[in-house]
Amino acid sequence: LAMAGEYFVAAQLQRLQVAASVTYGNAKSADVLAFSEVSDRAIVIEVKTTRQPQWVVGGRVPQKSSKPWVFVQLPEAPIEPPRFFILTQAQLHEILAPIEAEYERKYKEKHGVEYGDRPGVVNISRKLLAPYENNWSAVLEQLQT
Repeated sequence: LAMAGEYFVAAQLQRLQVAASVTYGNAKSADVLAFSEVSDRAIVIEVKTTRQPQWVVGGRVPQKSSKPWVFVQLPEAPIEPPRFFILTQAQLHEILAPIEAEYERKYKEKHGVEYGDRPGVVNISRKLLAPYENNWSAVLEQLQT
């Protein structure tokens, strides 16, 4: 599933006239690399893929960064096209940080101790990502600068 999403992202970038490559490996630090022939820039893109109405982001809310994230939603019917939700890691942080803070507040209220640095499972819903559907400018603008 994850590889399918990465290939869809690379294919869509190629359609937008951006050279892109999927990376391989067990512990890779980049899912897709995008290259600009105009500015000689390359950027790393994080890709998350699901068939569900939400994606697993990771163990904690990512720190602010300009790194683009592409959330790919694959439909149940393989004949239907995937949906893409694109935003920067800083935007993702702004969405998820208040949700995490509220969870930690409720945890302390219930258990009497701070949640601390324990890893959890951070998710994001399609509803929260809706404003970023097909927002390829989050990638294209970084390649132009």
